[in-house]
Amino acid sequence: VLTMSALEGTGLTELWDTVLKHRDVLTAAGEFDARRRAQLVDWTWSMVRDSVLDRVLNHPAVQQLRTDVERQVRDGEITPALAAQRILDAADRRS
Repeated sequence: VLTMSALEGTGLTELWDTVLKHRDVLTAAGEFDARRRAQLVDWTWSMVRDSVLDRVLNHPAVQQLRTDVERQVRDGEITPALAAQRILDAADRRS
């Protein structure tokens, strides 16, 4: 356990030295690169999710039914699963 204080300006050097030593250990074991590669894959899928959601939300058919479907879910008229299916079906239609 390391202690530091930004207010008093103490412990930062020791903390940073510990961080660098930890990185050296991870690098020597190949773990640093493995984690970085896994992170790149995670970022890829994050960008895909963001792009797909953006496309769905901006699809004209989805925009037409969104308010009504959200109201139906809030009012308990349809389940979230059915609402999601209706939204996805609308997004699959050609504009």
